[in-house]
Amino acid sequence: MNSIYTAQQVKTYEKNSFINEGDALRAMMEAAKQSVEILNNIFSSTDFLILCGPGNNGGDGYFIGIGLDKLNKNVKCVDVLDDAKKSPLCEHAFEKAKNLEFIDVNSLKKISSKTVVIDAIFGIGGRIDLGSRIEEILRACDRFESKIAIDVPTGIDCDTGEISQACFNADKTITFIAYKLGQRINEGKNYCGKLILKDLGLGMNESVSPIIKEFSFEDIKENIPIRKENSHKGDHGKLLIIAGDEGFGGAGIMSSESGLKTGAGLVKLLTRKSHVSSSLAKNPEIMVSGADNAQDLEANLEWPDAVVAGPGMYKNFWSEQILYKLLSFVADSGTPTLLDAGALRLLAHKAFSRLTLNSQTVLTPHPGEAAEMLNTTPKEIQKNRIASAKELQKKYGCIVVLKGNGTIICDKNNAYLCSSGGPELAVAGTGDILSGIIGSLIAQGLTPLDAAKTGVAIHARAGEEFANDVGKIGLAASELISYIRKFLN
Repeated sequence: MNSIYTAQQVKTYEKNSFINEGDALRAMMEAAKQSVEILNNIFSSTDFLILCGPGNNGGDGYFIGIGLDKLNKNVKCVDVLDDAKKSPLCEHAFEKAKNLEFIDVNSLKKISSKTVVIDAIFGIGGRIDLGSRIEEILRACDRFESKIAIDVPTGIDCDTGEISQACFNADKTITFIAYKLGQRINEGKNYCGKLILKDLGLGMNESVSPIIKEFSFEDIKENIPIRKENSHKGDHGKLLIIAGDEGFGGAGIMSSESGLKTGAGLVKLLTRKSHVSSSLAKNPEIMVSGADNAQDLEANLEWPDAVVAGPGMYKNFWSEQILYKLLSFVADSGTPTLLDAGALRLLAHKAFSRLTLNSQTVLTPHPGEAAEMLNTTPKEIQKNRIASAKELQKKYGCIVVLKGNGTIICDKNNAYLCSSGGPELAVAGTGDILSGIIGSLIAQGLTPLDAAKTGVAIHARAGEEFANDVGKIGLAASELISYIRKFLN
């Protein structure tokens, strides 16, 4: 897992690390030295163009230019804001770089597109209100075939991942000390390209708690349940899916099929009576019980090892009474439970406010559902997804899975960011598939938190595999199941 930090955390740690006079300069020169080594290894080209700003990131750029020049590279520098006051370190590096060739901004269009362009304008001190002058320079950089950012591409907000009207679109970003949050979320992730971390020997990851930990499929492989040779179906958990109000029977069918084909030993679907025949026709291996009132639910509540409720439910009497009966039972029994979709929207209603949710309950909202649960808008949720997930966790006291590009998972103590997945998953039904996976993994013995991380990572990886095979357009949610099953095995 990668540890991810806010810009302020990195700045504070960097400042506190420089105890002796000259430490900051030595760190800048070390950053430049390591950057030169990387650039020399990556590119056979001898032509480099370095865009330098007035702060310490510009100082990095000047020292990089000096290092490349010593390797007999053809280096040109642009003092991007030549009328701005330079930081002391940048001024020092600028004076050292006086022997390099400097060109003005207007000459950029004359430079060959084969030249490697290096962005050392703002780095971690960047912002998104750049102004027309900088934005024009960044747009001019789009024609270059190779683009490298130093620390953080110009135009990215280091904490939110928002971008300016124009942004340096890096192929690779050489970043220092630690990964910054804005590099891993929202548009910032796309504009950083491949990240290459150099911690400069400061060891921030070893001594400072990150704002979030980033994980991928590779990080959760060890959580995947392993089957014993002499096992039987009862060893692999009993999963109850409560889903599929009138007109939404497919949600229950997809969730239960997902639970079955990701390893649960026994799966039972509790749905509207009108959906029973459809479910049996699609998946005869799944037990189906039709329920038209809460009393029909009671006989099933003692049976499962885990419960998933909510797919295909909405704000009507059937969904409300079924969910209320379930949550009242779970409050006493402690049965691990996942709430998704319609169940989450119902939670926001006053009638459910008196119920206490177990801390091991898993909530899986998308931004729209999260907005309703927090009485805000999806836009506000997306502005700061980590803060939104943490607010949900605090309000409901549960494990929260805030779905979307860069799914956030958090409990009371930690927050996690899934680095996998893409727009191929942005179709109806993929959330129903995810709820079935997580429920199945809980039934098989994983803790709810581990099941959430594992389910999200496998789900995202399956989406990526579909995109590799077919493309990012046209996924039908149930097609994910065969990919997911492959990765589980």
